[in-house]
Amino acid sequence: MQLLVITREDFFSGEAAVLNDLFAAGLTGLHLRKPHATGHEVRELLRTIRTDFHPRIIIHNHLALSGEFDVLGVHLPLEVLLQTDKIQDKGQISCSTHTHAEIRAAATVADRAFISPLFNSVSKKDYRGNALLRMVPKPTGNTLWVALGGITPNRLAAVHRHGFEAAAVMGYIWQGGQPQQQFANCQAAAAGLTKGDKP
Repeated sequence: MQLLVITREDFFSGEAAVLNDLFAAGLTGLHLRKPHATGHEVRELLRTIRTDFHPRIIIHNHLALSGEFDVLGVHLPLEVLLQTDKIQDKGQISCSTHTHAEIRAAATVADRAFISPLFNSVSKKDYRGNALLRMVPKPTGNTLWVALGGITPNRLAAVHRHGFEAAAVMGYIWQGGQPQQQFANCQAAAAGLTKGDKP
């Protein structure tokens, strides 16, 4: 199972060093999401992340930066993707979904799509999970379906059983104060969960 990490919404001291450590430990996909940041602030963070890790990064919000850095792609709202001709020269396209209808729609426009919230959020109080989303049939095709919402190591096998090939972790990674160890815990839980398996 592929593990993705979503950044904290705020910046913190030593963030680039932590992200570089996560990449060095095997992180294959980082969603750089700083919804309240300026483009300049996000640019400065990217400049302090090792350039050989840039191709593993999806940028949220500040899409123009995808032309400045050799990143994997961009994350866009589904409604924007559905109303726009195919995005050119932005790399892989990611979006978020929250209903069965959105999941079906995302299969036609996105390379990667989050399905959330699957469980009660770790980081957002009173953000409740929707158990039905775990069981929604994923459309066939090339879209990578990513489990999101309340993802912890002890839930990875469950989401894998529901047909997810990837999971994104945010609250669990950042709230414990030891992101490198928290990520290692997720890696250990995901080990052996491969496509086609039925754990």
